[in-house]
Parts: sequence; C-alpha cells; structure tokens
Amino acid sequence: MPETFPPRTRGHCRLSFCLICAFALFFVTISKVAVAQQDPAPGESSKKEKQKKDPDLQNSEPEENLHLIMQEGLSESSQLVPVSEEDIDSAGEKEQTRDEAEPGIEEEAKETVPPGPEAKPLEKALTKTGKLVELSRRPFIYLEQKVPFFAKRNIIFFGRLEVDAVNYASGVLSEESGVAIRRFRLGLAGSVRFWEGWNYKLELDLTDGESTLSDAYIAYRTQRFGTIRIGNQKVAQTLSGQTSSVSIPFMERPLPVLAFTLQRRLGIGWDTHLRKLGANITVFYKDPNENIGSLGYAARFYFNPVRFRGDVVHIGASFMQLKLENDGRFHARPESNKTNIRLVDTGVRANVKDSNAFGLELAGALGPLTIRSELYSAGWSREFQEDTRFNGWYIEGSWFLTGETANYRDGKFIRPVIKGARGAWEIALRLSSVNLNDKDVQGGTENNFSMGLNWYSRTHWRFMGNLIKVRSEGPQGKQDPWIVQFRGQYFF
Repeated sequence: MPETFPPRTRGHCRLSFCLICAFALFFVTISKVAVAQQDPAPGESSKKEKQKKDPDLQNSEPEENLHLIMQEGLSESSQLVPVSEEDIDSAGEKEQTRDEAEPGIEEEAKETVPPGPEAKPLEKALTKTGKLVELSRRPFIYLEQKVPFFAKRNIIFFGRLEVDAVNYASGVLSEESGVAIRRFRLGLAGSVRFWEGWNYKLELDLTDGESTLSDAYIAYRTQRFGTIRIGNQKVAQTLSGQTSSVSIPFMERPLPVLAFTLQRRLGIGWDTHLRKLGANITVFYKDPNENIGSLGYAARFYFNPVRFRGDVVHIGASFMQLKLENDGRFHARPESNKTNIRLVDTGVRANVKDSNAFGLELAGALGPLTIRSELYSAGWSREFQEDTRFNGWYIEGSWFLTGETANYRDGKFIRPVIKGARGAWEIALRLSSVNLNDKDVQGGTENNFSMGLNWYSRTHWRFMGNLIKVRSEGPQGKQDPWIVQFRGQYFF
C-alpha cells in the first residue's frame, strides 16, 4: 500500500521537484557553453606544458597539497606520502597524467609581501600572519624532515582549529550565545615501510578536552581497482557529508545532512575515482567513541557528464541501511553548533528495527560559480507500528568575487587555488528544509535561509561569517530567530 504524506510534505516535494528540474535545465545550458569554449590539447602530458596552459599550476607549493589532501581524505592520502620535492613533483605529474581534464589540487606558493612605509595595512597584516603560521608549523616540519624515525617513514603531521562566535537573537536559543571551539584536531599519516601500497591515517579530535577518534584507518591503494580502507572512516553518504569543513561554503552543513547523515563508523570501505565517474562503498559497525549503532552498509555513486578545467556537472546518488537496536532518532541543530537545542527532533522512538536513507545529488560549477543541491528521503521500519518516512532538501550557491574557480576532486568540491596575495573573497546563499513529521511521529519542520561571506588566505586560514533566518515548528513550538555567527579557521 503506497504511503501518503501530509499536505506540508507534498508541498515540499513539489517545490523540491521544481528546483531540481530548473537546476537541471540550467546545467544543460552551461554544459553547451562549456563544450563550445573547450580547447582540447591532445598529447599534453608534461608538467611544463600544463603550466603554460593553466596558470593555477605555476608556483604551486607541494607541501600545502599534502596537508589539504590529509584534511579532505582524498584518494591521494592512500598513496605514499613523498618527502622530497622531486618525489612530490613526480607524484603530481602521475596524477596529472591520470586525469588531464583538470589541474588537480595545487596550492600556489605563498607570496610574502615585504613590509615597508609604502605597504598597505592589509599586506602588513598578511605578512605578520604568515610569520605566525610558519612559527606554529616549525615543530612539525622539524619532526617530518629532521627526525630520522619520522623522515624515513614518510610521516606527515596535520591539524585543524576552528573557533566560533555565535549570537542567537530570540526565542529558546537566546540564552545559548557565546564563543566556543568548534573543532580541534591533530593527526599524522604515512606509509607502512615494509608493505608497498599500504598507508595509514590517525586523527584525534580534542575539541572537548578528551581524545576521541576521527579518522583512524589503514589503507591499500591498488593500481587499477581503487582503494580499500579498514578502520574508523566516513560513511559513504551525500555530497555535503563527504566534504571536509575546510571546504564547505558555510560554517555548518545543511539541515537534512545534519538530520539524516551518519558521520564516522568502524568498518571496511572501498572507493574508486575515474575520470568522469566514481563509487564509494562502506560496510560498517558501531561508532567507537559513543558505542552506538549497529551493522550497516552504505554506497555512493557519481557521474560527471561535463568535466573541464573549472567547469563540471555532478550527478550522484547514495543509499544507507542501518540495523538498529530497538531505538531510533532523527534530529538536527539549526545549522549552528554552539547550541545543543534541536528545533526539530523526533525523540527516541522504540520498536525501530532498521533505518535507511536515500539521497540524490545535483551540482556543478562554471568559473567562479558553484551550485550544490541534494534531495533526501529517510525512514524507519518498525515493529507493531507503521513504517515512517521523512524528507529534506537544500540548494546552495557560492561565488568567488576574486575570480577563483572550482576545485573538484573525487566527487566533491574542495578548497580552491587562491590566486592573489591578498586572499580571496566568497559570497554564498543557501535554502534548506527538513520535515520530521509522519504518522504518529511529529518531530517538526524547519526551513532556513542563510547568507555567507568568506575570506581565504592563500594558505592555512579562512574567516567565515553567516547570517541565518530560521523558521521552525516542532518540539520547541514556533521559533523564528536570526542567527549571526563567525568562525576563524586554521589548518596545516
């Protein structure tokens, strides 16, 4: 017997369908423009020729590539981590040969602006910031390059620190304003010395003053059949869920991603990324930090009908099935992590046998413009009660005012190459919605409209500002607060 949805849910489904159709029509148009503008260069294989074709490859700093690879968890993190510039250049050239349709993740070298009487205040500030960054990284660079134990094993250190300041204007959230550390992580990665092709990554989350596991796995990269990972890793779900916080255009992920997406689990994962398509499959067990969850599996697939330098169309889908131990719950913060109050929350529901979630992805980029959208459906199979179904969607766009183009790798958009010595400016807009009402479960509905402004330094730093208008009706009653939040983000 087909499921029926309440009128509010049907309205959201119609709106989601219209947005997806309009979005598809838009990208059909830009794909034709991209094809018309393409200038193929058969036989282009050497790195010097590529640098002539694409200035983003000139003066790149390989060390920054490695740290960004570690933060993003890209497929290159399963390769041997090179320690010399010659090894780094060789690894980069092999990657360019594998995928000639794009420049790859290349960070340009830092340009230190010499302070002087004619230097502008911003340039002086950037110079001082660069010196502080180098000072903070010096102990790790020394370990990586000078200590034989680490140098011989190709070990690289990486980390991330994010500090948030948040103000909630009204309602039940008004007492939650303040400053907090959002993320503080330290990690290391390297190759297994005696087993060619085997590598490892260990990252600890120290945000709450306690050591909890983030990524902790060993990986084997085959020559032709992708990468296998064993350990604590991201579950293969959703475009936004697979993207690191270093690269998402807003401080927090959209409502349906927060509500329906799992984070990391102990398990076995496999992924492969070809020129215009890729796949990721995870078979997983519990979360080792909270000892919750049970056996499950997830799969994500994507395809790129258009993929040139700076221009890409992304179509994807994901599915997750999770066995539950009697209890189930869906909930989400209001795209702001300072508060623990959930404006939409089903509460803990008993007699839930298993949970599942399905997602569709449509995204693309044209020059400095990037647009992402996803549509979600999630539900429970229950004993003694009818099964339930919930849904959500979002669409977001970002534009680099300083002309940077999208950086697309392994089925997701990552931090772009920053061109200017003064950094890059990005503006972003987002609409997101989640509906947790169905049958006897009334978890509420929430619709958010968000605006963002981001500044990127050439390496390591990003400062973010978000303005969010919330409209929700759920366990906390009707709430419509404004949220203003800022973040300072540093990674190495």
